Amino acid sequence: METLSKLPVKSLPRFNCVCKYWCSSFQTPHFISNNYHNNLENDILNLLLSRCDGNTFQPYFSQLSTEKDQNYIVKQNIHLPFFKDDIPSVYGACHGLLCLLDSSTDKAAIWNPSTREFKILPPSSIQRPPYFSPFEETYLTLDNVSFDNAAFGFDSKNDDYKVIRFVDLTFVNSEEEHPHPHFMDPVELYSLRSNSWKEIPSPDFTPTCTTLGNNYVDGICYWKTETGAYLDFRGLILSFDMGNEKFSILPIPEFVGSFPEYYVDLLVIDTSFDLWVTSEGVWTKQFNIKSISGVVYPLGFGKNGDLFLRDTNDEVLFDASTLEIKKLEINTYLDHFWFAISLHAYLESLVRINGIQEVEKYVIRQPTRNASNEY
Repeated sequence: METLSKLPVKSLPRFNCVCKYWCSSFQTPHFISNNYHNNLENDILNLLLSRCDGNTFQPYFSQLSTEKDQNYIVKQNIHLPFFKDDIPSVYGACHGLLCLLDSSTDKAAIWNPSTREFKILPPSSIQRPPYFSPFEETYLTLDNVSFDNAAFGFDSKNDDYKVIRFVDLTFVNSEEEHPHPHFMDPVELYSLRSNSWKEIPSPDFTPTCTTLGNNYVDGICYWKTETGAYLDFRGLILSFDMGNEKFSILPIPEFVGSFPEYYVDLLVIDTSFDLWVTSEGVWTKQFNIKSISGVVYPLGFGKNGDLFLRDTNDEVLFDASTLEIKKLEINTYLDHFWFAISLHAYLESLVRINGIQEVEKYVIRQPTRNASNEY
């Protein structure tokens, strides 16, 4: 079985019919763990480019080839009818799993793109009773609900995958013509083991912006937040421990001044890029990429620390660990909503999520013509 655990996930189903023992062995935690760590050791990454179709305005993924001689061409496009008319936020990957969340409709799913297992999460558990405003001395009506910030990760203490998300509730006085909104920010946590949501105590700080997708590392989730008064905002990092389910606050590098002086978004400053790494609250600068003409936004990391960037023409660029820039033949200029373009890297995994196999109602895969980028 040790030899079989080194095979790619897509190759294993063909051995299910050899004997019942092999078939059942592929589903054991020991085999699943060995297979995942073999993929991790060999850096067998898969890359998904999240984007939005310029004609239909529908969200989809482009799976990129990671072969050295193929220059990250598009292998197939994966459409998501489950999120029709909505652009889901992508969180992960964690052990080969991705979490897809729609910020406006409460739609949520966990997806294993390697085994093609898809699990729809139950609706939010947050209670939404009328809100009594002591200032207006009346009950306010719920006007809007959104789910703008979240994270997905693994709780090693309880062997459980969890999703945490901030629920933004907006209340207004329905009797006023131009009511003043009142906000509440409860937090809920989903457990795959129990397949249920629960409300947890909210932190003193709330996330102030979205992330590039993977804001989870080694049991901890991270978001950017802020403190201070107008013209003296200070950046902070809000963290959440999936194991003890507690929030905490981390400082950001000392080089960052107040927000009016520096605009910081995931350590991106103007058109110059600094990569910083934190360990136990201590920040260390790894390298700097000086201003690059046309480059406006980072998309995410690929293999061997490769950094994918986006330029002003919506074309994807690639920054290798040598700090050299290489133009890729991935045409995103027809994509609408440039902010929806992001890169997500995941390792192949056999982790089961108690879902269903992909059906066209939820996921549609379309190989590209001649494995080219003409689609």
